[in-house]
Amino acid sequence: MINKILDMFAYREKVMLTRLGSALRNLFFSGGKLSIVSIIASLVLIAELLGALIFGLPQTPRGQKIDLSEWDLVWADEFNGSVLDQSKWLNWYTNEPRRGGYWDKDQIIVEDGFLKIRTEYRDDVPGKAGWYSGEVETKGLYEKKYGYFECRCICPGGIGLWAAFWTLGEGMFEQPTGSAANGCEIDMFESSGFAKKSKFARDGVNQATGYDGYDGEISKGVIIGSYAGKNIFTEFNTFGLEWNENEIIWYINGVETDRLSGEWVPKAEQFLLLSVEVAGRTSETGIGGEPVPNLNENDNISQNDSDIFPLDFIVDYVRVYDKKTVAE
Repeated sequence: MINKILDMFAYREKVMLTRLGSALRNLFFSGGKLSIVSIIASLVLIAELLGALIFGLPQTPRGQKIDLSEWDLVWADEFNGSVLDQSKWLNWYTNEPRRGGYWDKDQIIVEDGFLKIRTEYRDDVPGKAGWYSGEVETKGLYEKKYGYFECRCICPGGIGLWAAFWTLGEGMFEQPTGSAANGCEIDMFESSGFAKKSKFARDGVNQATGYDGYDGEISKGVIIGSYAGKNIFTEFNTFGLEWNENEIIWYINGVETDRLSGEWVPKAEQFLLLSVEVAGRTSETGIGGEPVPNLNENDNISQNDSDIFPLDFIVDYVRVYDKKTVAE
């Protein structure tokens, strides 16, 4: 009966209900063996899970901790130069409509040991005044199957903006296969909650995955949930993904948030992306049918104080690791 009830809920709700059930059992059926500290911890967890279920508040990462001493660094960019390393990253968009704004390569800056993806309003492009941001990707330059992937960054703190660290496989756009095996999108994080009222809610990021394209019924995806970082708009946090032949496992600041297996695990090489998007949706309503960006009504970037711009997504590093082999 429990399984039938759980089948009625989306994945993240199932996970929260399962965790809530475990916490309640631990609290009420422990035979009085819990310490005061354990009881308080259980009550805090139960309150947090109820907040996540009812109000969509982020959960605190509570899973395993990753031990990087068990991994070898195999690829990295520390952004120590003064220009983007073109041997590692593509940066080819020029005034390209993207949701509620434009992606443009001029919004990509490397300075002071950081990659900065800058968001600002620009009226210097004829016929394309609007909000500009950008993205970089390793497509065709560095693509990998399996490993641990991590970035350290500060997210841009503005309404209607979200930064992301993600990976994508070309098989995502091929004939649907019913699994992620030939490629998918995995979002290590998306930070889109700055407009939320409470600071705790704002510090939550979404983590998600999906396969078989983006259009209509051929697309299948899951948001595994919202999980809390620490002051993500003012302090550096790390966001990571462990990917092996059996599972994909998400991390925030080295602590696991959730994991998936089976159909959700890609078996082909994927490339990495860093991006900032302005909330909205591109539509074909311009002169001559040209695409134009349209801002979100309820999450509009224009609700921000103008003096916060230009606003940067600041990335300290991106690193990729392979699991060390155990000597026989």
